[in-house]
Amino acid sequence: MEIAPQNLFVWNPHWQCFVWNQNECAEHVIEALNMFLVAFDVDFATVIELADPTYQSPSGYEFLKSQCGHDLVYLFYNSLRWSPSGNATLGCMEVDPRLDRPFLIQPFLGASGDKVIAVGAHFPHPTFSPELNVYAATAHTAALKDALAEVRKESATEKIVLMADTNAWSWISNEQIWQGQLELPGSLVGTELMQTCCLDADFPAAFTFDRIMANFGDAMQSTALYMGDLPNWTHQVKGSKIGAFHRPVFARVELRSRESGPTAVWIAMILLLISTIVLALILLGVLLRKICKHRHLVDSSSSSSSSEEEQLS
Repeated sequence: MEIAPQNLFVWNPHWQCFVWNQNECAEHVIEALNMFLVAFDVDFATVIELADPTYQSPSGYEFLKSQCGHDLVYLFYNSLRWSPSGNATLGCMEVDPRLDRPFLIQPFLGASGDKVIAVGAHFPHPTFSPELNVYAATAHTAALKDALAEVRKESATEKIVLMADTNAWSWISNEQIWQGQLELPGSLVGTELMQTCCLDADFPAAFTFDRIMANFGDAMQSTALYMGDLPNWTHQVKGSKIGAFHRPVFARVELRSRESGPTAVWIAMILLLISTIVLALILLGVLLRKICKHRHLVDSSSSSSSSEEEQLS
């Protein structure tokens, strides 16, 4: 059965947002995440380093979690359209000198009978080099590759979507990761290679880390959020250290048999419009909270002054 178009999302707000939590960063990330899931009608999403054990997903969404050391990967799914099929496969892409870089693989069954394997992962950092053979030798993707081969065999499912912080430089193509590193089948569609990492490095052109790939569909429309000036809450600073906030990425898989001609252009325009509206709502929420806090301080000050006047009189 041909799989329906999918709305996909990946984001690594980075651990500093939760551990340092300056400018109420953790609260803002959770608010934005829940808004993105619902506003973009997301089918599957990967969120990395969401270090809040009390987090609750919005209605209609469930999540699975994989942890290696302090590193976390959350795999979200739209529970109105998708149900897990069998158990999740959890693992760590690095085990020496410590467990690190988690991944999570879960087969899903759609309400219309579609089958797909969803993968969330936080890849290790490869050695910085323009040579592809150096990347291949230092990307440390073997554990994920082997686990995927096993899940594909057990589930008898070949349709796969990967949402990951790949830590892959701009000269490492999606095909190199999909076919060269993970040895996955099928004709690939993927997000554009966008400057999503990181705030502490001022988003250089080579840091195209956050990506979404799938081996179904005819094309993929993609956009990175917060491409303009970043909200103040994203800035986490401790001495000379700066938080490594990543830009979120949203993508939609297209089937030209269902979405042909001008529709693809309209989808791109709608994605841009939605991302603009969502960002405006977030900024409006920040402004309203500041106004409420200011009014509270003014009211408190007025109340205190009145009390002092009564005592004096």
